[in-house]
Amino acid sequence: MTDKTISTNEAGNALDGKQAEGVGGGGDSCSPESILGITSSLTQAYENLVDFTSHVIERVSIK
Repeated sequence: MTDKTISTNEAGNALDGKQAEGVGGGGDSCSPESILGITSSLTQAYENLVDFTSHVIERVSIK
């Protein structure tokens, strides 16, 4: 973090077409179907966590 040099070599900072497409469009990893799958997985993980927490609370409160 102490290196304060700034590259002035524009050729070294340029992206080729494939890299630019991946950065700009996200490729196939950001399709609506994949986003729905991710949110569904997150929802299920949250519900599992709530169920587990409830189970632990019930077990602790009984003793």
